[in-house]
Amino acid sequence: MTKMKPGTALFVSASLMLGTVHGALADSAPADNIQGFGQQTFAELKAEFAGKPFVVSLWSVDCAPCRIELDMLGQMKKADPDFPLVVISTDSIEKREDAADILDEYQLAAETTWMFADNFVERLRFSIDPGWYGELPRSYFYDAEHNMMSHSGILTLEKFKELFPY
Repeated sequence: MTKMKPGTALFVSASLMLGTVHGALADSAPADNIQGFGQQTFAELKAEFAGKPFVVSLWSVDCAPCRIELDMLGQMKKADPDFPLVVISTDSIEKREDAADILDEYQLAAETTWMFADNFVERLRFSIDPGWYGELPRSYFYDAEHNMMSHSGILTLEKFKELFPY
């Protein structure tokens, strides 16, 4: 039997406890694809879609009309998983659990989505569109050259296809 150096047992015990705590924290982390939306996020998203058309959908957990649009978008993504969609909640990321539940309900939980992660929401709205004052639902349609058209209010599938003939 080998003898441990003084303090080794204490170190091993502390390491095991930290591992247990880390495992418990990892298990309680949100199981979703929600990312924090900061001041530079929209510019980064546009760069990811360089030369490609895409749609931006803005919504909130407290916006009942937004759910109609989320339902339609979820069905569209289910029909075409490659549909170029960016979904952004204008809620604070502290409402992450509520947002994750809603996205799951509308079959969008597997999509990477974003939530406002800065208390200065005006700056975040301005980064998306300087002329947008926060009305929801709000959609933006970008063609391959990133010419943009916007729409406030609920979209029907027909109007959506008219604005974005993807």
